[in-house]
Amino acid sequence: MKLQGEIKTELFSNSDHQLVAQVKRVLQSSGYAPLAKVRVFAEEGKVCLEGEVPTYFMKQLAQTRVLPIEGVRRLTNELNVDRQYHHFT
Repeated sequence: MKLQGEIKTELFSNSDHQLVAQVKRVLQSSGYAPLAKVRVFAEEGKVCLEGEVPTYFMKQLAQTRVLPIEGVRRLTNELNVDRQYHHFT
């Protein structure tokens, strides 16, 4: 038998997984290969982007594409700009 708290945790977890999947789809559809490699985490609508991108433009683009997604309550953009980035690796 599950307690109510356990059920709530599972519901949040499921919606977080759906949000992560949606954010990843949006980044992959951007047409920029480095954005497809961004790591995405979510907890109760708080989304975090991590990884490396080659330009500040891509860092900003990731943010502007993710913010309008329904369910994103807060966004932390921890993408690092690495001018030595090699997208073929």
